[in-house]
Parts: sequence; structure tokens; C-alpha cells
Amino acid sequence: MIERVRSWWRYLPPSGPVISLLLIGLVLLSALLYYRSVKIQRFLEPALALSQPRNEFTKRINELFQQEFGDRPVSGLKVRRSSIQLQRSLLFQPDGKLQPEGKSILGKLAKVFLALMKDERTRSEIDRVLIVSRFAHREAPGANVPGRMQEYLLVGFIEDALFLEVPELGRGYASYFISATGPLDARKGASDIVDFIIVPSESLHIEVLEKLEKYAN
Repeated sequence: MIERVRSWWRYLPPSGPVISLLLIGLVLLSALLYYRSVKIQRFLEPALALSQPRNEFTKRINELFQQEFGDRPVSGLKVRRSSIQLQRSLLFQPDGKLQPEGKSILGKLAKVFLALMKDERTRSEIDRVLIVSRFAHREAPGANVPGRMQEYLLVGFIEDALFLEVPELGRGYASYFISATGPLDARKGASDIVDFIIVPSESLHIEVLEKLEKYAN
């Protein structure tokens, strides 16, 4: 048995060449991994440059929102990137009157927008703040007029309430705010959401282009 094992060892190659081949393989594998990591980095850097200004803007909104409303989530109130979604049932009673809690919520929202506007850099990145509610769209001619007018009065009331709660916001930055309505597929039912949509300015787009410029050369 021992003699048979020894005969097998005679067919194995010397250890020196084997180790050399292993080292060459490791060097080639390292070079391949490095090449691929460089390619991935070249792809990720422009992508990060593209998203960084928007992410910083969104982070600033979230920070101000947490300062006013706290760290715990508020049911019916969500921050989604550069917009805030609010359930109108938080603001109004079934008979249409403003709830006491609704008055407090609008006051805190107004403080968030005031802080955004008072920051020169953040204000330069804001073109408009749209206050939008949606009505159920009807096919018949003229059928949308009552719903459109009702929603327009609603968002106009909300805009005025923001300025009433924080007068400094209305005095200095009322021109940034626009009340608007839009149609909603009637098959989905009535919408209970009011959107506060922050529209980015050209300044934010220019910042993105400047970050991407070095990758275009």
C-alpha cells in the first residue's frame, strides 16, 4: 500500500511551478477586480453627483419637519422627497370647519416653509410651492366646474391659513405660493390628500450640471 502511494506522488508536478502559477493567477484576478471596480466607480460618481443636490435638499426639509413635528411619524402627514402630503381630514371636520388640531398643524407647516425661505441657499433652490388638491373628473361638459371651484376654495383657504398662522411667511414670501387643483380619475373616488409640492428652481438644476461637468470632459 505504501509503495502504491509513493508511485502516485511521482506523477505530481514540482511545488515550485505550482506556486508560481497560483501567484500569477492571483495577480490576474486582482487586476481584473481592480479594473471592474474602476468601471463601477466611474459609473457611480456621476450618478451620485446627479442625486447629491436633490438629496441634500430633501434632507433639509426632513430636518425642519422633525424640528416642528418631532421624530415620531404623524398619522396622515408624510414627507416624500420634495413634497408634503396631508390628509384633509386632519384639518377639517365633516361639516367643513377647521379643527383645533388642524390649526396647529398648519402653523407648524408654515414654520417649516418659513425656515426654508429664510435660508438663502435653500430659497434659491425653490421656484414655487404648489398647494394642490384634486377633484373627481367627469366626462360631461361643465360637470367638473363645481368640484374644481370647491377644491380651489379649499386650497386657497389653506394658503391663507398658513399666512395667518405665521404672518412673516405671507409678508415676505407669498409670491412663492400657488394654489392649484387637478383632476382625479372618478373611478378612484374622491381624494383626501392635499399636496404641498416644492418645485425646484433653475439654481438646483445648474448645481447638478456643475457637478456633472467634470465627468463630461
